[in-house]
Amino acid sequence: MNASSVSTDVAYVSATESASTLPFIALFLLLLAWFIIGIALVLRETSVEKPNRIPQFYGYTVCLISLVIGLVSVSGLIDSAFERMNPLQSEYPFGQSLSSFAVFQATRATTALYGRESPAPPDTASEVTLRARYDALVVDRIISVRYASSKAFVTQGLFLLFAVGLFGYHWRWMRRLSVPPAAG
Repeated sequence: MNASSVSTDVAYVSATESASTLPFIALFLLLLAWFIIGIALVLRETSVEKPNRIPQFYGYTVCLISLVIGLVSVSGLIDSAFERMNPLQSEYPFGQSLSSFAVFQATRATTALYGRESPAPPDTASEVTLRARYDALVVDRIISVRYASSKAFVTQGLFLLFAVGLFGYHWRWMRRLSVPPAAG
């Protein structure tokens, strides 16, 4: 490796690291703003005419968070369903394309070069051997994608059920809280 490729790699890694921290910074700023609003509501003077808004703030915050969790869970469920329907088209890191035997043959030479300085020696395997490798890789990919999608269905489904329950409970609680007490 020469010095220019090392500096390019370092620049790419530092740009990737800064791009990956951007959502966390935005989330931190959003939570900080929400915390400041909550403190302002707590420190605000309350009187008999002005009801305390802290329970409403809490209830709407929980409803908002559960709504976001529910949307993310639905997105994950849809993604897992698509991967489960066609496991050979799903993204697989550093692997050959297994959508067909012809594509497998075409891509196996290019993926063998990944991470090497020199070209790989030519593969002299017979057509029968290549077909057996392809069939074994297809079975492995299908099993791996089924496991990953089943795991995602269970975890995302539980998150969705939890979010729906949390949202429903707090929404009903907020509606009861907003009803003025009956004059006695």
